[in-house]
Amino acid sequence: MLTAFPTVVRTGTKPTLSWSVINPSRIGSGQTSGGGSSSDGSENMAIVNPPGTIIPTVDSYVTVQIIGTGVTSCGGGNYVSPPTDLRLSLGGGAYAQLFYGTQANVDSGKQLYIKKVLAGQTVDLGGRLMINNSWSPFYTTRNRNLQVVALVNGDTYPTKSKFQGQASMASYLRPYVDSSFKVTIGPLSVLLVMELAQTNLNSPCFDYQDQVVLVTLSRKHPNNGHGNNLDGVDSSNPGNGKGGPNGAVDPSGGVDDEMR
Repeated sequence: MLTAFPTVVRTGTKPTLSWSVINPSRIGSGQTSGGGSSSDGSENMAIVNPPGTIIPTVDSYVTVQIIGTGVTSCGGGNYVSPPTDLRLSLGGGAYAQLFYGTQANVDSGKQLYIKKVLAGQTVDLGGRLMINNSWSPFYTTRNRNLQVVALVNGDTYPTKSKFQGQASMASYLRPYVDSSFKVTIGPLSVLLVMELAQTNLNSPCFDYQDQVVLVTLSRKHPNNGHGNNLDGVDSSNPGNGKGGPNGAVDPSGGVDDEMR
């Protein structure tokens, strides 16, 4: 922004010019090269601590959306993808469930979670499967086994060599990964990709699409300053549910709290 004083000057008069520059914000990449690691004048609103912990550098609102879930089977046959479980932890605290179900239960446009977090407060997510009425191991963004990886805009999808012309890529993942296998999301978003069923990185089924989550940061509340249900209804208007406090997760997220 450039300003001048006075705004109207006569010949020979020297006005005072003032200017300021506002750098664009982004989330710094956790990959060693590419993505947000280049020096382009942008300021990091958050950084990714590999493999996936998100650390805001300023107070921010965090929004979580599940993009898709679908466990790849290497066994063939009549395979039915099991339900997956998505959980979130703030500041190293206990993990709280945000989602449980199959792809039929996914609405990628819905915001599962909206909450203001403080600068430096860690944001971690994790997932697991329900198989034969038992839980699989719980993998998180803190684990160094690379079962869960965080990607920012421009990062390379970690298992691109296993996709042949995107033929094996899940449909819910394709809008976020281009033909060069580069992640294409907003500068203030993180794409979390999870491999929950396989532990052998060399397996053709180790493809990081068992559960895919989009995390977005913003300086202002993405809705209207209040907390939301899973269905996006303002939780500050208690009705049939137990409306959560403003800015917090509604404990009755599946119940419409707003009287209609």
